[in-house]
Amino acid sequence: MEFPKDRVYHLVICILAFIGYFFSSFSLLLTPSSVALFQSTYIISLVSFFIYLPYCLIIWFAYQKHITLMPLGRLQWRTLKAPVLTLLGLLFIGMFLGFDDDSWIAEVEPITGFAFFLFALAAMFIAPITEEIIFRGFLLNAGMWYGNTGKWIAIILSSLLFSTMHYQYESITTFILIFIVGVIFCLVRIGFRLLIAPIALHCINNSITILFLMI
Repeated sequence: MEFPKDRVYHLVICILAFIGYFFSSFSLLLTPSSVALFQSTYIISLVSFFIYLPYCLIIWFAYQKHITLMPLGRLQWRTLKAPVLTLLGLLFIGMFLGFDDDSWIAEVEPITGFAFFLFALAAMFIAPITEEIIFRGFLLNAGMWYGNTGKWIAIILSSLLFSTMHYQYESITTFILIFIVGVIFCLVRIGFRLLIAPIALHCINNSITILFLMI
């Protein structure tokens, strides 16, 4: 990928993209009956489909049009064998160490019927798209043109933020495993130089989680 002409300008854009993503859901506070809305079983799906997804797609298209450093690419499943096996290994370790967080499961259990269907779609497909655009897209790109040190700072910070924003989990073991998963996704993005690779891995990871939730 071509080196950006102004690294500081590029860094600011990437950070602002994350800040916008973080605060975008707060726009619902401006809606009538916002308290009832946040208590609804549809809130996760609503935020995912109508706030996070449009926001991330708009900023991704704008970024690609003017800077072109976040290509989506085409998926080649045969090249993802090692990352998939690593991910499955981490999931197995997570289950062995107590990856399932009962408090989070208790919050999801009331979501049933069509609300759960939308929740599952959001978790399996929308979240991987939006989170990869932000964390392995903008935040990772923020440090990629500051040498090897900048690259690793971006990997660590983006993975820490990725893990921290999954605040529905309370277990420190879960926090660490999500951080490791974030690092793996970063390395896959760097290795393949395509956003589609970590998106696919993220979809697999979340789909397995939803499957276990349904069992």
